[in-house]
Amino acid sequence: MSGPELILLAMSFAEALVSQTRSPEISAQEDVYAKLLGAWDVEARDRTESGTFQVTYGEWFFARTLEGRAVQDVWIAPTRANRRDAARGTNRYGTSIRTFDPRTRTWQVTWFNPVTGAFNVLQTRMDGERIVQEGTLGDGRRIRWIFQEIADKTFHWTGEGQLPDGSWRLEAEFFGRRR
Repeated sequence: MSGPELILLAMSFAEALVSQTRSPEISAQEDVYAKLLGAWDVEARDRTESGTFQVTYGEWFFARTLEGRAVQDVWIAPTRANRRDAARGTNRYGTSIRTFDPRTRTWQVTWFNPVTGAFNVLQTRMDGERIVQEGTLGDGRRIRWIFQEIADKTFHWTGEGQLPDGSWRLEAEFFGRRR
């Protein structure tokens, strides 16, 4: 394909994927990811093997997709401008697709990062104002990702892993600031 053909394909693909509104099948109360729609600059803190935290800066984009029945994101860390220095463990260029299940009236989340091979499936529930997403890794260990303190211009995300004693350990946290 030539340059102009690729541009037309990209435009057609984006037009087919992105939706301007949520599906009428989803009520406003069930539209739990609406506050996250848009572009965010993010400070990411990831736990290292030594137990300290490594800081990277990323960008996170959320949009309605698939006729408004899904909310999809693209999570990039380090930012596109700084990708040349990315360490594998904190290198993210992946996407989550959050689809609404009309039978159960719940959201399902699928995250994949082709850079590291990460692939996670989680179920969403609300805990007050917090969006709690829970799943299980391939080794059986439970994980929990939480969006909290969501405001017009900021949010806090935490990623936790369950320890053998049943307690939860913070593995990563992200602080988002709307662009």
